[in-house]
Amino acid sequence: MWRRALTPSLSAALGRRTFNSDVASRTRRHVIAALVVNQAGTLAEIANLLSARGYNIDSLVVGRTDAPELSRMSIVVHGTDENVWNMKKQLEDVVQVAAVKILTAQEHASDNLIERDLMLAKVSTRQTGSRGEVIELASLFDAKVLDVTPTQLMVQLAGTPTRIESFLELLKPHGIVEIHRSGVIAMDRLISVTDTTVEIAFDRHPKEVEDVDTTMLPPG
Repeated sequence: MWRRALTPSLSAALGRRTFNSDVASRTRRHVIAALVVNQAGTLAEIANLLSARGYNIDSLVVGRTDAPELSRMSIVVHGTDENVWNMKKQLEDVVQVAAVKILTAQEHASDNLIERDLMLAKVSTRQTGSRGEVIELASLFDAKVLDVTPTQLMVQLAGTPTRIESFLELLKPHGIVEIHRSGVIAMDRLISVTDTTVEIAFDRHPKEVEDVDTTMLPPG
């Protein structure tokens, strides 16, 4: 069998394709929470930092906290664990950032946090029977009907991003006139004070977390 030798340029192209495929397989969704100083220009500086580094931001939400001088920022980003860890370090270097936490640092990340998104949507009801069907769908998803006109309904749904996406897919056949989503806010679940392994996973690089020797733990 005759085989043609690969040219250097073709070999390099194949190498890049393999590398990109490997990176894509390790990319996953991450949620980052940050406490920032509540002053003018903070959001712009952080947004410019993330944009300059080329991070793929899905959602960025900022809101007030119980402390007037601080705001809480929730960032949803797709990337590898290494990229997100670097992003955390870069955010910590910003003067206006008080604290940063990766809420999805562990495996089974969806079990470690609670996240909510808020959606408002105007749906057409011009088709025969559409009004009743939209109201029934809203009831099934625990959504609220906020406004009614002869040709449209406005509905509100608060829930996980996945639940909202499922609701929107069912509304599409009726005709979505307008939609607005607030973006994701998230908090980690309540953790027992004795569960030190979880705290370590949040505060350290994934590669730095060592396996816990269960023989060294107290009974129970």
